[in-house]
Parts: sequence; structure tokens; C-alpha cells
Amino acid sequence: MNAVRPGRPGSGGPVHRAANPVPLDHPTRTAVVVDRDDVVRTAVASALDRLGFQVIGQSADPAQAGPLTRELRPDVVVLAIAPGAADVPVLAEVTADRIAPVVVLSDDAGNDHVAAVRDAGAHGLLPAFPSRVALLPAIELAIARFAEIARLTAEIEAANRRLETRKLIDRAKGLLMTHRGLTEPEAFRWIQRTAMDRRKGSAAVAAQVIAEFDQSAVRTAS
Repeated sequence: MNAVRPGRPGSGGPVHRAANPVPLDHPTRTAVVVDRDDVVRTAVASALDRLGFQVIGQSADPAQAGPLTRELRPDVVVLAIAPGAADVPVLAEVTADRIAPVVVLSDDAGNDHVAAVRDAGAHGLLPAFPSRVALLPAIELAIARFAEIARLTAEIEAANRRLETRKLIDRAKGLLMTHRGLTEPEAFRWIQRTAMDRRKGSAAVAAQVIAEFDQSAVRTAS
């Protein structure tokens, strides 16, 4: 198949799930396809199959894109949206879950629509009736971009956690130095030793120290 051809629009038919899900140790990548047009949806699914993907979920109802993605957790979602803004919230819902990249199919190439699709978090945009030649690179780029964004997001979140942990420990050290007369190295060693003894993280011990001194301050004030 060289191109997906237009057909009669679907009427919001049932959701289809693959009868034989991919085994956990199977390397085949998976996809969910959502398109109101039954003929186009079937053709895109067939094209994906030829490109080495297993389509594990299909629907004619855009509102099912989010639930299907959360349930099946595919490697990519191909989502056809109507011209205008009606389906943009559906797209935003799927991308917000950060489960899989979303390649959008749309025949609306207007600047406002393209900007709305971009801002909703789409990882690729193709015409409503894409050729198989165009489909594969768009999907591969979307998957690669999604993986890179996920990696960077994880690094940022880890850095933020380290920063918050350092802030907690620094505050706890300051309280121990003020109220127990410890030096900074002694306060730090106390936190580490207590964390080991209680089999907790240093951040958890620091938070407990802060809570205990805060409660003590409240009792003293009252």
C-alpha cells in the first residue's frame, strides 16, 4: 500500500483490542490507532503492521484515545483529529499522560490549527491520508523525540529531588547545630548515622528532625 485513501467516515464504532497481546519479552513495538474514518483507520493499521508494529488497539471515537493509551501503554499513538479545535483537548489529554508519543493525522494545515496541535504536545503531524513512505519516518522521529524528552524530564526531576534533599538536610543541620550544639560535620554525621540505624533515607530523617523542632517551637510558643 502506497497511500491511505479516504473513505466513508465512521460513526464512532466500538473499540478494538488485539486478540493476542505482545508477550513481555517480544521486541515488536506496539501502536494504537484512533480515526473516525473506518477505511483510513484500517489502512493505517495495515501500514503499521507492514512497518513492523503490532496495532494493539483501535477506535473510531477520539474520546477513547486517552483510555486506550492508559490501558494498553503502546509505543506510539496515531490519532486523527478533526479540523478546528474540537479534538485538541483529546490530544492534550493523551500527551499529558506522557505514556507514548502521539502522531496526529489532520487535513487542517491552517496556522492556528498547527499551532494548537503543537501546543497540545503532538510529536508529529501528517496529512489525514498519509503515505506509508511518510508514516514510518514520522513515527520513528516521534518515538525518538519522545524518548529524549522523557530522558531530559527524568534528569530534571532527579536534579530537583537532589536539590530538595539538600535543602532539607541543610535546614536539619542548622537546627541540630542551634538546639544541640553540634558542629556542622557532627550534625551531618548524626543525620547519616540515624538514617542508617532507622533504615531510612537522609531526607526522611532530616524531615523528621525539622518536624520535631517545629512542633517543639509551637509548644514553647503556646
